[in-house]
Amino acid sequence: MIETALVELIDRATAECAEQQRADLHNRLRQIRTRVLDPTQLVLVVGESKQGKSALVNAIVNAPVCASGDDVTTVVPTLVRYADEPTALLIEHEPRQGPAALDRTPVPVEQVREQLDRALALGRPVTRGEVGIPRAVLKNGLALMDTPGVGSVSSSLTATTLAVVAEADALLMVSDATQELTTNEISFLKQATALCPNVALVLPKIDRTPHWRKVLEVNRKHLDNAGVAAKIFPVSASIRMRAMQAKNSTLNTESGFPPLLEFLQTELAGKHEQSTRRLVAHNVSEALTQVNDALKAELAAQNPRTAAETLVELETAQRRAEDLRRVSNRWQKALNDGISELYADIEFDFRERSWAILHEVNEIFETADPLVVWDEFREWLADRLTDAIVETFEWLDARQAQLAEVVAEEMRAEHSVDSPALENVQPPAPLDEVPEPKLPARSEYKRFDQFLTGLRGSYGGVLMFGMMTSIGLGLGLFNVVSISAGVLLGIKSLDEEKDSRLRRRQTEVKGAVQRHVEQVIFHVNREAKTAIRTVHRGLHAHYMQITEDAQSEISRAIQEIKRSAERSAVDRDQRAKEIRQKLEELTSLRRRVTMLTQNRITAA
Repeated sequence: MIETALVELIDRATAECAEQQRADLHNRLRQIRTRVLDPTQLVLVVGESKQGKSALVNAIVNAPVCASGDDVTTVVPTLVRYADEPTALLIEHEPRQGPAALDRTPVPVEQVREQLDRALALGRPVTRGEVGIPRAVLKNGLALMDTPGVGSVSSSLTATTLAVVAEADALLMVSDATQELTTNEISFLKQATALCPNVALVLPKIDRTPHWRKVLEVNRKHLDNAGVAAKIFPVSASIRMRAMQAKNSTLNTESGFPPLLEFLQTELAGKHEQSTRRLVAHNVSEALTQVNDALKAELAAQNPRTAAETLVELETAQRRAEDLRRVSNRWQKALNDGISELYADIEFDFRERSWAILHEVNEIFETADPLVVWDEFREWLADRLTDAIVETFEWLDARQAQLAEVVAEEMRAEHSVDSPALENVQPPAPLDEVPEPKLPARSEYKRFDQFLTGLRGSYGGVLMFGMMTSIGLGLGLFNVVSISAGVLLGIKSLDEEKDSRLRRRQTEVKGAVQRHVEQVIFHVNREAKTAIRTVHRGLHAHYMQITEDAQSEISRAIQEIKRSAERSAVDRDQRAKEIRQKLEELTSLRRRVTMLTQNRITAA
């Protein structure tokens, strides 16, 4: 059987990697072995963030298995496969228990998103989610994997997606129909097709843009120019979901999904064996090439060398290790200092913008009556705060790119590295969480209250002037003079009370708005700190991986120099013979890999 031959070839290559103490290659081939024994046809749904990948998966299986929406971003992959009853698992990888250790935690299907977010917030090493549902489209072994964003988003997410591309039978590249393929998307497609040539381009959201056909033609030219052979499927997930709910075949045809489902269910099934061969050939060939190169380098090192030469090589390697340690200390210090400055600068930036808004509020209510302008003022305040939040987070986005470049400059003293592509920082919406400011209680000055105020003022005037005119002029208490004076004093009292109440309303509204803005500042600072921590983790992981790879390379070089210096001439000759024999065995094994790509491999 072809499956037996593939497993035997993987086992031979795995043994060679284990013999050369290449745990990384050994573990990778063990994963490929598991993949070969699994009849599942794995289809990755890839693309940049906010393109509609999760909505596409939901529409294909006609179930809300993946969280989707403008405010949702996929952080870890989610695998959707067939099951007789709905099931869901969180898959964890626990490093301290070894590379192959996996912990599978069952969770309710309807709570997958909440459980995943909670696990990540607690720092659990979740590598993916798995959802099983009874759907005919999945029954013959088709499995869909919703993946984190690639291309213009963070390098850590792109690496997460690329790590499983080589295991896939096909890729669905998702790029919505509102714009043509970007340079980043085309670059990712070139990377991906080198590992998995079975690629289709899906253009969702055709219901949102009338010019999607023009975008389709432009994208077809982009693919031709890039040398990427891929079918293109324009679709609408929202129309598909409406069609499934209404059981309307005409609407389903309009959604564009029938050709896509035909591609997944028929074309992929016929190419499964070919995809499996290619998967094994690529990974086994890559592993054997690395082992072969290492053995050739060791063979070259078997030539007798003087003690002086060995000492020079050892000192050079040790000096590289010291330089790497210094560079590592420098870039970590630059990163930590930059993050600390970012915390302080972002907090001050939004507070300064908020103070400017409060100053405008104070100016407005020096003259304006809150009762008159309140509805218009609330809209103005919400718009000004939203603009301030967006501007602050755009600045944070620019600052994280600057910080990445600063850290990269520190690394370039020892290595040629590029700044990682970072995920755009999305501004939060704290106004949805913070209650709106309200007018003070009993702000309205009712007619009856105004009448009483005027009456109190006029009563004193009538009484005072009535007594004066009655004593001096002999007139009655109520006369033209006393009544006129009462009216004038009543009007004056009413005006003074209105002005007093206006000032009190203005003061109370200023205080209410200030408390509202302070609450917004608190929420924005919290979201900013969360975003900065994410930036910190992403940059640290990226540059630490580069540092660790360099440290491993130098460590292996030092160990090899020491082993070489300790060998006698007889030992060197013996080791050289062993290496040449091993290289011949690897050549034979690589020849079998070549036969595998030509569909001519048989069981050994």
